[in-house]
Amino acid sequence: MLPQLLGSFNARNTDEGRGTFSSKGGGSRVGEKIADERITLFSDPADPDLLAQPFDSEGLPVARQVWIENGILKQLSYSRYWAQKQGVTPTGGGGGGGGGGGFGGGRPGGLKMVGGSASTEELIAGTERGVLVTHFFYIRFLDQRSVLLTGLTRDGTFLIEKGKVTRALKNFRWNESPLFMLNKIDELGRAERTAAGQVMPGLRVRDFNFTSLSDAV
Repeated sequence: MLPQLLGSFNARNTDEGRGTFSSKGGGSRVGEKIADERITLFSDPADPDLLAQPFDSEGLPVARQVWIENGILKQLSYSRYWAQKQGVTPTGGGGGGGGGGGFGGGRPGGLKMVGGSASTEELIAGTERGVLVTHFFYIRFLDQRSVLLTGLTRDGTFLIEKGKVTRALKNFRWNESPLFMLNKIDELGRAERTAAGQVMPGLRVRDFNFTSLSDAV
């Protein structure tokens, strides 16, 4: 889910008043709290855990960019064109799209979230009742402005009761925004590589919005 969020950091969309982080009356929400204070999200081609591309599709070098730090929105993403228009330095990475395109694990600079210390087993052990999701699949946008997404669980979905996995569940369809999710964090697991150029922790999240059962395998 989280790579889909980066398209919302697009500075042009924000400055023109049609972005996720546009403020009412003009300006942006840079400097405001948008997530749990434990959340830090960044891109950095020099990070040895990421091994990400150091140049973007426009040929610009990509440096370390911190998007969210301790829950605070730190900056937006500027393409070469919009950076020249606004008189700032481009961030590289193409400036971010309005949707999820171009922000997968192979994105220039990569994407990493700082994790906690808990193992997946410890996250499970601390869950009174919940759903263990191992894979989200077929993610699509429902609303660009709020980054509301829909998708399916896949490859193993299980019931947790009193800190133990008790049985397999039928798959679910879900409607949720990574922005909403990052404000409902109960605990962060250890960060680990989940795809090329992508490092993420396991998360224990309250009130995740599963909407219906699904026949996904």
